[in-house]
Amino acid sequence: MREAYSVQTIETCVPVAEYLRTCVDVEKFLGFCRECGNYGRRWSCPPFEFDPLELWNRYDTLRLYARVLVPAPGADTDGLLGGMKAEKEGLLGQLLALERAGDGALLLSAGSCTLCGARCTRPDGAPCRCPEKMRYSIEALGGNVAETAERYLHKPLLWIEDGRMPDYLTLVCGLLTREEDE
Repeated sequence: MREAYSVQTIETCVPVAEYLRTCVDVEKFLGFCRECGNYGRRWSCPPFEFDPLELWNRYDTLRLYARVLVPAPGADTDGLLGGMKAEKEGLLGQLLALERAGDGALLLSAGSCTLCGARCTRPDGAPCRCPEKMRYSIEALGGNVAETAERYLHKPLLWIEDGRMPDYLTLVCGLLTREEDE
């Protein structure tokens, strides 16, 4: 799978107060979430029983971690998408370890939770099967990931359009930390 692409890593930090001013609009992104089939159907997706702004404000710093997948010449879309899944799993594992090492840190995933596939327990009113691994995404909490990528990672997001592979695809995760964690 890895021969289908190469990976570039980008990491940076931004104060949460600044990030809230520049990239977070909970109401706007909640509107986008309502249009998604995962809304209310995955534990990682809204609606939540907490206020996302209150969650953001419990932290001081957002550490951003991006993995940029650059397709190899002749690579196909399926290979790159498979690579995205593998890279996401690896990155989440790495960041879960950092989260556990930082007292009170919180990992923000790249996109919605896929741990249980289409079998999430939320529609049945049952508790999450994997609460120790399930994490919210930046966008589920109102963050604009496209603006984040441009402003802080200096790498605009690109998308597969009409089956055509872009020059690269990007995964963006975050780790919210408090000053005492850093």
